[in-house]
Amino acid sequence: MVSKEITLLEAVSKIKNGTHICFSGFAHSMAPMAFVREMIKHGIKDLEISALGEAWAVDMLAAAGAIKKIRMSNFMFEGWGRCQNFSRAVENGDIEIEDYSHFGMSNRFFAGAIGIPFIPIKSMNGTDIVNIETFDQGNKFRQAECPFTSERVTLVPSVQPEYAVLHASRADRNGNVQLFGISSSSEAIAKAAKKVIVTVEEIVEEEVIRQDPLYTLLPGFLVDAIIHVPYGAHPAGMYKYYDYDKEHIDEYIRASRNEEQIKDYLNKYVRESENHNEYLKKIGLRRVLHLRADPYYGYSLKARGELE
Repeated sequence: MVSKEITLLEAVSKIKNGTHICFSGFAHSMAPMAFVREMIKHGIKDLEISALGEAWAVDMLAAAGAIKKIRMSNFMFEGWGRCQNFSRAVENGDIEIEDYSHFGMSNRFFAGAIGIPFIPIKSMNGTDIVNIETFDQGNKFRQAECPFTSERVTLVPSVQPEYAVLHASRADRNGNVQLFGISSSSEAIAKAAKKVIVTVEEIVEEEVIRQDPLYTLLPGFLVDAIIHVPYGAHPAGMYKYYDYDKEHIDEYIRASRNEEQIKDYLNKYVRESENHNEYLKKIGLRRVLHLRADPYYGYSLKARGELE
């Protein structure tokens, strides 16, 4: 079988201006941030994003002015509050949004994953989510009567982005991907997309994948490209590998307070970093090692605050 492993540069070059894309990640974990930073360095813009709470990818791309419109459920940095770059871009009219509930958006992905044109839900009934439509005017949802119970339901259309970009635990070169811990909606996001790119902490032999099939998130035939990017989720974390970086998240949130500060942040950590390894050097080897997970517990037993 031909290896699906490619470089980060090769993978990002596949994403063009105006691409409809989605990302993995929920709260401060599983975010494909090395890929996102490389997208920003490439100057990719006018993205159309369908998103389910993956705040890190969306907020940093919003800071870089890379997003044109987005279908979304709630975005927030848990423990830190608003995604300020995203919120500011929406308030300034730079990003068009179409708002859904978490369940509404996850079911749009699920419908896309199983190949049906729409799916009925009830969670958005009676909310302003069905009173406000923007760029998907007339195609955001339909109200219908259930033919079996006569209940009122909301029909949401399937969504099938051009690309899904995920960060996972490990994969073999054939594209079989494994993830330790909860997956959020990563499977549905990947299966709904037309093409799937996965960055991983480790590349292992197929025999290693076969020994623990319980952790297999995606079989190789669903995956188009694999990229080896250790610490590729930073400053988010990866269960069994490293914790989220509270110190760096604090720095990012401070920088997000205004456009000049976030511009300086992006210049320092993204545009002026030649590659992912140089980015990690700026974070600092001591800090990176401090975040490493205990092999038994799967997370760091050290304090998440300042280094001792």
